[in-house]
Amino acid sequence: MIKMLFLLVPLILFTNSCQKNADSKEEVIIEEELTKEEQLKKLYVESVIPLFKNFDGVEIPTEFKIDTKDNSINAGASFGYVEVSQGLINYMDKGLQTFVLAHEVAHIVTLKQANKFNLIGAIPKGSVTNDYKKSEFLADLIAFHLINLYESETSKILVDKLETLEKLLGLETFTHPSGKKRVKQLNSYLQNCKIKSKEEVFKTMFLEIWQLE
Repeated sequence: MIKMLFLLVPLILFTNSCQKNADSKEEVIIEEELTKEEQLKKLYVESVIPLFKNFDGVEIPTEFKIDTKDNSINAGASFGYVEVSQGLINYMDKGLQTFVLAHEVAHIVTLKQANKFNLIGAIPKGSVTNDYKKSEFLADLIAFHLINLYESETSKILVDKLETLEKLLGLETFTHPSGKKRVKQLNSYLQNCKIKSKEEVFKTMFLEIWQLE
């Protein structure tokens, strides 16, 4: 009876392993059958929307719109829908796609997050950093922090792609800080998280951006 038990255990483990491999292969096949557009929608629904689960009273957009003529890597979000460029769909990099989409949704929840930190009203204009640029810094921080909290594997992928992200974000404009400045902020978040809790670092950096001159 004992010998049969020893034989049975490896058989069960082998069967379970085969089942897991079969499931994994099935997932890959299903993923490959989806169009690029469908894969991005799936990523948004399954990975991005859940990042914002703790923001009560905020309408997170669920409808997808596509700008088929825009081949740049771009997206925008409003109450009710998120619009993505054909370029973002074609890019096929889950880490950067997740960040871009999360960044846009983060714009919607920025003031809600500010209220949680007892900051009232609109984002203040600084004499050097205007409110548009502050808005971008804040959305970057919120998105990066939430991915770091809830999507650890995606976070690792994204951290490895920060140099690429810097290039994609480009040069400074009136409304957007340069990619160099934005990625510098994200690296600062990562470094500070080595010595302090993620939540503490997030709050400190959020307040610092809000009060930038």
